[in-house]
Amino acid sequence: MHWMVKCRSRPGTDALRKATIPAHKAHLDKYREATLFSGPIFSDDGASAIGSLRFIEFPDRPAAQAYIEADPYTTAGIFESINIQRWQPALTHRQLTYPRQDGTMQFIVLGTDVAGSEDLRAPLAQDDREYVAEHAEKIIARGALMADDGETIIGNACLLDVADRAAAEALWTDEPFNRAGIYDQISIERWLFGHV
Repeated sequence: MHWMVKCRSRPGTDALRKATIPAHKAHLDKYREATLFSGPIFSDDGASAIGSLRFIEFPDRPAAQAYIEADPYTTAGIFESINIQRWQPALTHRQLTYPRQDGTMQFIVLGTDVAGSEDLRAPLAQDDREYVAEHAEKIIARGALMADDGETIIGNACLLDVADRAAAEALWTDEPFNRAGIYDQISIERWLFGHV
């Protein structure tokens, strides 16, 4: 099973985060093979870390929970909140092998589905696959957020590699599911390739 682990940092913890980085990296090294992507969420200006995002493989939710609870960032009290959601990757990229581009910025885009989205998604599935293929050079990772039953789609998570926030917003605006009103809530945040 794959999981998205998204953490929000407490305000004013930049200094504590920097002091904890060595221990945090040592923790990540233990899960190198299981990690698809890992990195910090930053303010748009890149000046301050406001969270952490990982896409990682574990057999179940308790294992994912144990992983993040043992992270030195967690034990040091850096995180204000931790959100773990089951994720179904639609692409084969991994951070360790993804070809980096010069002069681009990365963003994590999260869409939460409206109720009853299954009926809305089905007729658009092919259009969405074609849209992703058309913009493949700008999409690092993409996949449905799932309920723990592994059957019910509750949203979408997408890592983008684009020129700037405006480009990220434009790409997502034209995404077929988004155009059809499938998402009830959308967030776009700056993300950086981190330690894997």
